Amino acid sequence: MSQFRNVVVVFNPAAQTGRLAHLEPNLKDELHATFGSVRFHCTEYKGHARELAMELGAEVDLVLAVGGDGTVHEVGTGLVEVGSRVPMGILPLGSGNDFARALKMPMEWKEAISALSTGTLRTVDTGYSQWKEEGKTRECRFINALGVGFDAFCAVIAPKYKGWPFGIGYTVSILVALKSWISSGATVWNLSNGKEPIFSGRMMFTTIGNAQDSGGGYSINPKALVSDGRVDACVVENCSIMRSLSLLPATREGKHLTMKEVNYHQLEKMLIDTDRGLPIHADGEVQSLEARSIEVSVVANSLRVIVPKSAPEVL
Repeated sequence: MSQFRNVVVVFNPAAQTGRLAHLEPNLKDELHATFGSVRFHCTEYKGHARELAMELGAEVDLVLAVGGDGTVHEVGTGLVEVGSRVPMGILPLGSGNDFARALKMPMEWKEAISALSTGTLRTVDTGYSQWKEEGKTRECRFINALGVGFDAFCAVIAPKYKGWPFGIGYTVSILVALKSWISSGATVWNLSNGKEPIFSGRMMFTTIGNAQDSGGGYSINPKALVSDGRVDACVVENCSIMRSLSLLPATREGKHLTMKEVNYHQLEKMLIDTDRGLPIHADGEVQSLEARSIEVSVVANSLRVIVPKSAPEVL
């Protein structure tokens, strides 16, 4: 029997474009066998997982986010928003599972349940962003990564292709987005210690990673660690469609940092000034289509998570 006695499960039956719903009976049986009595909640609408996480009492030992990166985003940001010290565990049953990979979780769900039941507690960083939109200040949090520009434009398109086999949906959305994307003028500032310009020119996208992978396995921020008190900013200059296509395989493997279009920085706080409003996504969830003056910062040691006992000390 697990070390955790009071477990809340937040299950997203819409994950994997609705294919996850059929797994619910088997999942419940395995969770009850492993953890004993659990409180099982199926999410019913966008934002429901975040609400459930915010309402957890201090007596809860563990909340399990069962789904993909969107479910992890909602549960994790909900916990951080209210300052909860309840740890989050992840059953990676979505299309991307980027943050689960950062925590070294098994991708097979029964193995993941077993790993969580005997896992260890870690404290990791999260991210925070605020920006201007139509004269108002808006904000969001992120657990895995925040994307600005083309990265987020792909996230707008990606839901149309999530159901494609072999996890190629995000790659297809990239190819579709390349046909119509126009890069913006931008200046990127490092605000960690004063205000230092680190990029100025036509920007295709900036991906700010708390973890290494985004978009279902693209290692855009290969130096990122989830507990180093920094976020990693990968700023990519405007490039042609053909050049972009040549960058894709390298980005998949995290081997793009030496390419001339790529600017890479590790920092605590940054600002992106642009000549037009740009789309933003947080953990693949579109937050805005017209963001300007985008500030991003790390929120160090803000989320407790469970990782397999075999996970390395540095994640």
